[in-house]
Amino acid sequence: MEEELHSSDVSDSNNFDIQDLGDIKKRPDILGRIKWDVTPQVVMEPRFQSRPEDIEKLKEISGYLFYIETQGARPSLMLMRVGKRDITTTVGKIDEIPVELIRKAIDNPVHPSVHGMYAITDEIKAWLKRELSL
Repeated sequence: MEEELHSSDVSDSNNFDIQDLGDIKKRPDILGRIKWDVTPQVVMEPRFQSRPEDIEKLKEISGYLFYIETQGARPSLMLMRVGKRDITTTVGKIDEIPVELIRKAIDNPVHPSVHGMYAITDEIKAWLKRELSL
């Protein structure tokens, strides 16, 4: 049975300009759906829309996750939206994070990088939760 498509499930760059820390703090729709334990490795796993277990996995991981992007000029803390239909969109960039936290996460990764994306560390999670008042 086809799930009803809600406007919040539609990935549209007009709905999400790149948010900064201040913007994200004001977005209960984002704050309430952050998946602290979902990593880029989980998001990038191959899945098939026809397999029930893959559809169930998508439901579990849909929401928002923070990750470190290393493909740009300098590593950055980013926020990604993961849709229930396996569509991902980068919706935020956190410039306020201390550079040494990012450097430690890259030098001592929680998981190997996937396509230049690193999972955030417990130290970064704690910093984010403090900054976002969570």
